[in-house]
Amino acid sequence: MGEDPEAAQARVFLAELDFYADRLVRRRSQWGDDQPSQAIEAELAQVRQQIHKLHERFPDLPPGAITTLDC
Repeated sequence: MGEDPEAAQARVFLAELDFYADRLVRRRSQWGDDQPSQAIEAELAQVRQQIHKLHERFPDLPPGAITTLDC
């Protein structure tokens, strides 16, 4: 029997969120302390919240890159 379809979809979405979070962190480091950086920080917080909710719903998901990034 294969993986639960919802868990499989969550795993794919988590990978996409991790990729996007990584891009945001890189962009944030390029902008410095000006206004666009605050918008990036807010968006990164939303991505982290979505990742956290996925882990609450699917605790067997791998931790993902965002937990290893220096955020």
